[in-house]
Amino acid sequence: MTLSVEATPKTRDLSLDVAKGVGILLVVVGHAWRGLYSAGMIGSLTLFKVIDQLIYNFHMPLFFLLSGMTFQDWALRRPVAEAAISRVTRLLWPLILWSYIFTIARFAAGDAANTRVVGWHSLAFLPLPPRDHFWFLWALFLQQLAILALIRFVTGPLSATAWAALAALATLASSYSPFGWSAWTHGALTYAGSFLAGLALGGIAWRPHGAIAFALAAALFVGLQLLSFRVPQDLLNRQLFGTALAVLALAIVYILTTARQSATIRLLAWLGLGSMGIYLAHTIFSAGTRAVLSRLTQDITLHMIAGTLAGIIGPLVIYVLIRRIGRPSWIGF
Repeated sequence: MTLSVEATPKTRDLSLDVAKGVGILLVVVGHAWRGLYSAGMIGSLTLFKVIDQLIYNFHMPLFFLLSGMTFQDWALRRPVAEAAISRVTRLLWPLILWSYIFTIARFAAGDAANTRVVGWHSLAFLPLPPRDHFWFLWALFLQQLAILALIRFVTGPLSATAWAALAALATLASSYSPFGWSAWTHGALTYAGSFLAGLALGGIAWRPHGAIAFALAAALFVGLQLLSFRVPQDLLNRQLFGTALAVLALAIVYILTTARQSATIRLLAWLGLGSMGIYLAHTIFSAGTRAVLSRLTQDITLHMIAGTLAGIIGPLVIYVLIRRIGRPSWIGF
């Protein structure tokens, strides 16, 4: 029930689950924050932009980075057909199913939805190119199929140095491509650098630890976040900052995870294991909570807390219920 390829139980790195937990928490917070802005409940445009940029600077690059870290080993352990089919069932099936569920939820919400869906004819659409936040699943699907074909039919397994070179090449090529961007390929190309950087990172024995490493990583992370407000927000800078911030965030998580496995660390790891279900369904619960709560109060803090909790707890309740009658994979979890 994760957003990236799972490592085997014997080699599973807890820090990767914790990092996914941090990432999915930021996804829920970010969408709740944008939902409040779309509903006209955030009066300060400056406040909205600052918080929005701090989150979106790195949380999606982090997911692509994590998805790349274990992919080469995973892809080499399985027959090509089995690996390809698993990408269809784990990425395409949830995308298709939840695109329709999400649209039906908007239709049922009526005027309470920020983006209204009117008439049953609105349900007669193709799920590709992807809609809403489901673009991530399609982007990851394209990336993983491309790398699967590359390492199984063309090059064989590549070294960390080769993946790093490809990451740099992909970042530059996508930033200065003379070709127009397409809804079919935009996400995959925009985050190709982060995904390939994850493949490079997965091929080296990097294990930061200690107070000095933590202080350095934290200082660099804060410094890059502040610097991001001073540089042009073009695609190259967004990619470079996104990948760098994702690597630093992962370093911070790894140091904290190995130093002490506190209750917070275990909770974040648990959220990481449930990240797929949360990703798929969280907006329905967060938006529903906002619609109901807005009839009682316009307090932004209360809305953010309630919307975030609903976006996390709601999908986990669905997971528990579906396990009682069948397999979570039936609904893409």
